[in-house]
Amino acid sequence: MRFPFQNSYGFNKNAEVLRIDYAISPRANFFFRWADDSQRETNLQGIFGSTPYPIAPQFRAKPGSSWSWNLVNVLSPSTTNEFIFTYNHLTQVVDIIEGTDPGQYDREKLGFTFREIYPESNLRNKFPRFNCGIGSCNFSQFSAGWLSEGKTFAVTDNITKNMGAHTLKFGGLWNRNDNGQQPAWTDALSINFGPSTENPGDTGNTFSNMLLGRYTSITQSNGRFYGDFRFYGYELYAQDTWKVNRRLTLEFGLRWAYYGPTYTHGRFLQNYFDPGRYRAAEAAVLDLRPGLRQGSIMGGNPFNGMVEEGKGIPKGFARHRYNNYGPRFGFAYDPFGDGKTSIRGGGGVFYERIRQNVNNFDGLGNPPLVYNPNLYGGQIDQVSPALIAGGTRFPVNLSAFDPAGQVPTIYSWSLGIQREVGFQTAIDVSYVGNAGRYLQYRRDLNQLPLGTTTRPGALTPVNGVVNALRPYLGFGSVNFTEFGAVSNYHGLQARLSRRFARSLTANASYAWSKAISEVDGDGAGIGYFLDRRREYGPASYDRTHTLTFDYVYELPGFAKSNGAAKALFNGWQLNGITRFATGNPATITSNANPGTLGGGVRADYTGGDLNPATRDRFNYFNIFAYARPAEGSLGNLGRNTLRLPGINQWDISLFKNTRITERVSLQLRFESFNTFNHTQWGAVSTGINAPNPGQPLTQATRGAAGQVVDTRDPRTMQLGVKLLF
Repeated sequence: MRFPFQNSYGFNKNAEVLRIDYAISPRANFFFRWADDSQRETNLQGIFGSTPYPIAPQFRAKPGSSWSWNLVNVLSPSTTNEFIFTYNHLTQVVDIIEGTDPGQYDREKLGFTFREIYPESNLRNKFPRFNCGIGSCNFSQFSAGWLSEGKTFAVTDNITKNMGAHTLKFGGLWNRNDNGQQPAWTDALSINFGPSTENPGDTGNTFSNMLLGRYTSITQSNGRFYGDFRFYGYELYAQDTWKVNRRLTLEFGLRWAYYGPTYTHGRFLQNYFDPGRYRAAEAAVLDLRPGLRQGSIMGGNPFNGMVEEGKGIPKGFARHRYNNYGPRFGFAYDPFGDGKTSIRGGGGVFYERIRQNVNNFDGLGNPPLVYNPNLYGGQIDQVSPALIAGGTRFPVNLSAFDPAGQVPTIYSWSLGIQREVGFQTAIDVSYVGNAGRYLQYRRDLNQLPLGTTTRPGALTPVNGVVNALRPYLGFGSVNFTEFGAVSNYHGLQARLSRRFARSLTANASYAWSKAISEVDGDGAGIGYFLDRRREYGPASYDRTHTLTFDYVYELPGFAKSNGAAKALFNGWQLNGITRFATGNPATITSNANPGTLGGGVRADYTGGDLNPATRDRFNYFNIFAYARPAEGSLGNLGRNTLRLPGINQWDISLFKNTRITERVSLQLRFESFNTFNHTQWGAVSTGINAPNPGQPLTQATRGAAGQVVDTRDPRTMQLGVKLLF
């Protein structure tokens, strides 16, 4: 029996802005600004997870608004004060689309009359999660009722004082952020019908077990824990713009910042893992006996090293750092005094807040707050909360971070020369650099040294239970955020600009640059926890060469007097952006067992030309120059050694501007992106998969390795109308 259907994805976004300006007096001005930027997406098969059929269609809504109140007072002819209060609110919701017939997803209406072990976790009373064992009959949808809320309050005050050749500016900022979110949870009962000798009614077939209601194991989260998170920030600054003479201007400044750690408050508090509190004498005892419960916790302290918010630790667990001083310096110098040449330079120290999404929101899911008991071997119609007492606890993964809590820091500098070369044209050549320090990265504290599990007989004493070899028993991966990664950027940037004259303005920009890093994002992890420097290489966002042209040209108006002809033939405008860039780097990975209970394996380079004899979409790089590493090793390749396809993009638009009245005009817009429909290769399959350790790829084993698996967008055209008044 077949039930054909077509999935449907929808996306809507609305932007609304309101601004009110009010001149209170000749010396005081006030303005209020409100902006709403709401969006909503829908998917019949689910958001962040899918079902094979449109049974419980989901939406993801992101309503967000911002309010700003600004008051500027002229206190004296030389002094002004600016006061700003802002409030921002962003909500995210993932839920079942309103109006969906409950008969499609409601467990009782669908005939699932058996009970759950934690009914309160199933906010929408959804059908259970299970796999039939045949085809695509797998129902494991993302939880319904997921909610995230963020509110930010900020007060800023700036004072500007003119004192002859000096313009002084100083002020401060206070802000508070209130966020609410829950970690991922298993909302509906999750059932495993797979064959097992420990299932009393096992038939030896998943589908048969399902039809007879004979489960092998079941689990469900013990609740949906919506937590309240908060942080505070304070900043002070002072700067002086000193016009030394008509040719030289200097800028001096200093900024101090306190970025308080995020902490939990209210009903549910975060539990943090502190390696210093872990006691080997209290280590969890794992069940090494064969069977479904093998590897489960049967004794000891399953919460060894965990400490709850407010129990003898600083708010947010991390050290509160107050020594964040950011000096700034800049200058502008006219060497010839003719106003046509300028030499500019500067530098400063900048700080960044630690990202909450990595360390906090998922951290609320740490034990002992969150519990997913496993129950084994029974009839589905006999499930009830009474079975929880017999549940089995297994080691779980932790989200943790270093309590030292260093603040990510960027050191930035630049030096450039600007010169007017005539014909309304100027050239700008600059060197720009920055260095990132104390950047976030994640490593698994519970990894094993290289080659541990691949040594002969290493798993025999623990009967194959790899978690029994980990340093922190009772836990799986301990995903630990530290603040020690580094990055560096150096770039030569050049720009040729023509100001708007004779109906034309245009720019040509070129950058030669190199970005190097250990990780490329706050939540990025390193493959092997004992060798962070192995990750140091070209950043995944690095582009060696980038060339961009942009222009606006107002076409000549051919009609001079006839009103209809002027409306038709005049007011045309040609615009365009053309971009050429080298590709981003990528890492060539490989299958292998490093014996660490972790990943990070890269291919072995065995020699030969890295480029194929003929490059096409099936052979982007020479895959036969690589092999699968030996067991217990990570491969000899560095990070990001391959360059992906570059960019060759032409975007051209044609506008028609028609004045209706003195204050009202109409603009017709015809816009095209990738105008010439040039095929641009995108992603490339960079993972090799060889059958045996130390074996290079062959034509028979290459799979999709080296093939282009995606392209950038084809030509897209759109029409638009703008009414300007």
